[in-house]
Amino acid sequence: MDNEFLYEMDELMNEGKFSEVVERIRELDEEELGIELHLMLAHALSQCAKYHEAISTLKDIEEETSDDDIGYHLEMAGALFGLHHYRAAVKEAKTCIEIDETCVEPWLLLCLVYQETGEENKFDHASQIAKELDEDAWNNIFGDRSDELEFYSENDACIVAAFISKHFGRIADVLAVPGDECRENPHSINCLIIKPDETNDFYKLVSVGIGAYSGTDKNTGQIHRIEMAAFLPSYYSMDDIKEKFSWIAKIMRQFGEMLQFEKSWLAAGHSISYGEPMDESVGYNGVIFNDVFVDTPYRDKCIVENNEEVSFLRIIPLYEEEMMYKINNGHNALFNRLVEKLEPEEIDVIIPERPNSCAAENGGKKWAIPRSSIEQMIEWNGADGCYATDKITVDGFRVGFMIREKPDNDKFDSGWRFFAGNEDDEYMSDVSHSEIFSLNTICNFDPDIIEYLEKPVGSAYYRDSSGVFRRYKNRG
Repeated sequence: MDNEFLYEMDELMNEGKFSEVVERIRELDEEELGIELHLMLAHALSQCAKYHEAISTLKDIEEETSDDDIGYHLEMAGALFGLHHYRAAVKEAKTCIEIDETCVEPWLLLCLVYQETGEENKFDHASQIAKELDEDAWNNIFGDRSDELEFYSENDACIVAAFISKHFGRIADVLAVPGDECRENPHSINCLIIKPDETNDFYKLVSVGIGAYSGTDKNTGQIHRIEMAAFLPSYYSMDDIKEKFSWIAKIMRQFGEMLQFEKSWLAAGHSISYGEPMDESVGYNGVIFNDVFVDTPYRDKCIVENNEEVSFLRIIPLYEEEMMYKINNGHNALFNRLVEKLEPEEIDVIIPERPNSCAAENGGKKWAIPRSSIEQMIEWNGADGCYATDKITVDGFRVGFMIREKPDNDKFDSGWRFFAGNEDDEYMSDVSHSEIFSLNTICNFDPDIIEYLEKPVGSAYYRDSSGVFRRYKNRG
């Protein structure tokens, strides 16, 4: 491939014309694509949010790249991050750092992952190193942008309201959701109520004001404005909607403030966990977002001043187990599970008492520590699976006895087994009374075990009457 073509592609990339880069490179014959153009194509695909295609492109050159090709691992990390595969993205980023610890890009990607997963200590550590390497690059993504807030103009607000009237229906009422007056530069968010009609047999709550703050999409660098919508059952009265679903309006305000004051952004597939029920009237403790118009035959865009698009995201509330399923398997897997386990109307509208699509994952058990509240407490290399009884994870007892047996599977099983110590034979004969967890999860239930985890197979410890672990010697 001649240098002139590469120079043209670099220019287009610098101008943010990623779709054109993809189109131009794909016009070439396969034999003309060397490693450099494959990497460029993968980067452009990721910038267009075509992450699966980016990964496929990288897989095409996997055998041709050397182990120390930082460009390959960096592009793979970025594509995996775009798919919300955070663990895999961290692994690739750390590979980049092993190759060149002075490269700022993988440190910035780690910052993005830890910001998304809420791991503040890790975010602070990665940020410190990234700032030392290139403070301007860190500030471009995470720096204070409070002086760059862009609110809706009067004309913008009219455009958004007109779009809502056209595509959602006639506005019947408005729930005012004021911003936090203690904040600097707060802006109000209204929640519009649209009644059921002959076309749609459900209420709609649609926000106006969240998009008054323009966030920046960290994957594309483009301005990103959003509003939110929630669909509610038609069998409620207007008064019921205002009373029973006021929590939806509240979380719309919270999301708006998060975008404004925490310099965040949201898109379809993103999820947010509360760690506890969002309202005493419902069991949901998190939400995932989907594009309102993803299944419609048209995509009439809401365009405000400066030619900026406003996207509309549908709120789908989730139970804790569904949040964990999404974190472990990705948003596409969760959407597929919701479709498989629930009736269409249970997904399309927000029903306070709808079934939990992942309740069967743990037999309906309620963990003593919600899984969404689990923190990263250990760094562990190798298999990290373990068994623990419900006495610990459900009833909240501390670990009373721990033993490291020969692993059932060297790839997944650490060999550790944890018991409260008050389980009798009848209890242990029921296999449903124990589950497989990661070691880190059990460390959250009882941090006292951490100092013993590196002990070899055959090690066993019991907690004495003073609460101290003692080595257990089986005199058999």
